Amino acid sequence: MKINRQFFKFLFTGGLNTLFSYFVFVILYFFIQQKELVVTLTTIIAVTFNYYSYKHIVFIDSDKQKIIAFIGVYFFIYLLSLIHLWITVDIYKVNIYLAQFIALFYMPLLGFYLNKKYVYIQKEN
Repeated sequence: MKINRQFFKFLFTGGLNTLFSYFVFVILYFFIQQKELVVTLTTIIAVTFNYYSYKHIVFIDSDKQKIIAFIGVYFFIYLLSLIHLWITVDIYKVNIYLAQFIALFYMPLLGFYLNKKYVYIQKEN
């Protein structure tokens, strides 16, 4: 089953991407201490890393034009991340590191769904 193999590749690559993104977030926040700027910088770094790992490992696609749609997907995820931190940190007073860790449980799945639906669209046979 192709979808299962692709999803397992996504889980592995997504796990790697998620760890990388969280590590970048933690390091940047430790030094900068300004969550909106840190989320912005982390998103820029992570999107670059994620684009190449998903493109070459999960979806195996050489179309360079897809980067625009990929950036669009991650811009949407970026906005959701800011909203998530606003709700968890500013309203509920959750520790920012824990709040970002909580996002790791649903943001990658949303990323897979949106990339599969809007970026790496499979043509029907």
